[in-house]
Amino acid sequence: MTTPLPHYQALEHTGQQMVAAAQQGNWAEVTRLEGVALEQVQTLRQAGTLPAITPHEREARLNALKALLRLDAQVRRLAEPGWVLVEEWLAPSRSGQVDAYSADTQGKH
Repeated sequence: MTTPLPHYQALEHTGQQMVAAAQQGNWAEVTRLEGVALEQVQTLRQAGTLPAITPHEREARLNALKALLRLDAQVRRLAEPGWVLVEEWLAPSRSGQVDAYSADTQGKH
């Protein structure tokens, strides 16, 4: 069996590309890369159980996973201001939807 380490490193690289795209405000590229990352994760899942790995490989895999978490947090921080705007735009329609739901379900519980 081959080591899964290259897959984790490829996933980390995709995360780095996502941060770079987010820093440029290229959200279409972030979305595309998210799809790439999902495919990479699926490949790891399909590999099944992990073969025995060396302590060095285990540490490298852990480092890649930690880096992925940091990269994900960076993309989320960059995306958050945009979500605040989206929430503001949706706020009037969202309250109307809640009111509509309440009116529709009143007395039906």
